[in-house]
Amino acid sequence: MSVLFSRIAIGIAALVAVSSSSPGRAADVALVLANSDYRRMPDFRTGDELRAIAEDLARNGFDVVAAFDEDTRDLLAAADRFRRLSDDADRILIVVSGHIATTTTDAWLLGTEANRPDLMSVAHEGLSLSGLARFARHAAGRSVILVGPTGKGDVLGTGLGVGTRGMDLPQGVTLARGSVENLRRAIFDGLLARGKSLDEALSHMSARGFLSKSVGFTAGRDGPRPGVIEGSAEEDGFWNAVRAIDTEASYELYISRYPRGRFVEQARDRIAALEGDRVREWAREEEQLGLNRNDRRRVQGQLTLLGYNTRGVDGIFGNGTRNAIRAWQRANGYPQTGYLTRTIMNLIASQAREVEREREEEEARADDAYWERTGARGTVEGLRAYLDRYPRGRHAAEARDRLAALEEDVREDERAEVRAAWSRAREADTIEAYRDFIERYPNTRAAESARERIRELREKGRDASIRKARSEERDILRNPITMLLVEQRLIQLGYRPGVPDGNFDDNTRNAIRKFQKDRDIFDSGYVDRKTAGFLLSGR
Repeated sequence: MSVLFSRIAIGIAALVAVSSSSPGRAADVALVLANSDYRRMPDFRTGDELRAIAEDLARNGFDVVAAFDEDTRDLLAAADRFRRLSDDADRILIVVSGHIATTTTDAWLLGTEANRPDLMSVAHEGLSLSGLARFARHAAGRSVILVGPTGKGDVLGTGLGVGTRGMDLPQGVTLARGSVENLRRAIFDGLLARGKSLDEALSHMSARGFLSKSVGFTAGRDGPRPGVIEGSAEEDGFWNAVRAIDTEASYELYISRYPRGRFVEQARDRIAALEGDRVREWAREEEQLGLNRNDRRRVQGQLTLLGYNTRGVDGIFGNGTRNAIRAWQRANGYPQTGYLTRTIMNLIASQAREVEREREEEEARADDAYWERTGARGTVEGLRAYLDRYPRGRHAAEARDRLAALEEDVREDERAEVRAAWSRAREADTIEAYRDFIERYPNTRAAESARERIRELREKGRDASIRKARSEERDILRNPITMLLVEQRLIQLGYRPGVPDGNFDDNTRNAIRKFQKDRDIFDSGYVDRKTAGFLLSGR
């Protein structure tokens, strides 16, 4: 019994000291990056507070690398100085604030020279935060990244969001977001306070990554250093302590300290078992929601609308849907379980309604703008152009009424001679006949109809091209699955084909036409071979 106790005691001492400095190593390193004075983007009011935090960290014994109001080149230089210091650090603290842009794969702190970056340019106008996180991964369990205010999305270009949603965190690294006041509280009243776990220190912030209710940022600072306890007795004691604590965090710390240890497989098996227990609990909680297949389809559709690919809207929660739920949870600061709760379902639905409302407003603005360019002028050509694009648009009823009135005016106002000439032109129905009519009666209302018919006849060649495109689409898109993939691809490229369901309606055709026009492809509204090639390549 005494042997077992002594090994556990030794293990606990080693466990709490797992990230402590060994003799000759730098103890603590901090990187503070705060941009508040931008040249072409809105400014922040956080500069002085972040400078004070950097100074206080230095007074607390940290080796601090700080950069304030710097462009991308100087941010990269500061990151490189930090990297050289952090290679041997026991504890790592990274504090960033400023305009932060994110994709699904990374996040960037924008330099002061940034000017509305988009998906293609952001990597050249900012510092990769995922890269910074990789610098900190060797100090697993003792690496914390704190993110302050991050700006608004209306200053960013296409394909970018605000915040750290896409930022990848290595194992053992913690990320937390909040106000500058919360950052200060988290550091000096939480992380640097004796006896506080990571969970407790960051409880007032939105946090993800490595979180533990038993391991803290300051644990073991006054205890034994690695190397004091040597040999298998240390590993045995450490392992016994880990088993006594019996949490995923403790087993992960064992694997981090002893990657080739004698109990690694047992640690991994226990982590898997604990994860399995949690997954079963999450599954039971989701089952209690009583979702039917239509409910599941609705959730999948909402996630797809929000940009999370469920790999189908079929009412079956497979790996695609679970990964989409995890991605949403990661982006919104929830534990990445892959399962639904009532709260999460309500939030997803609320966000989807907001996106749908924004899209409807955008479509309404586009409808109104096109009406002003076409139908609002009151010409036959303009009214017909509007109805061709928006047959069920906001102004469609007015367009039909005005068009009918114009045609009625033509019938009532024209003299018998004009009507007879018009009838002959209509009977011949050739470009030459209509030109003759326009030459003889250029100022009549029927002349406008003649010009319109000339354009229609010229469009016959276009009709043939449309028929060819339609035929090619039938050969390419043989079933609803491939049609659904096209809709999802259009959504990924920023177009709006409506709810992806494998059926092409007017919204889908309009989205295809806009995609084709943007790439100087014949805008047939059908997925011919050329259009399919552009969709596949993402051009």
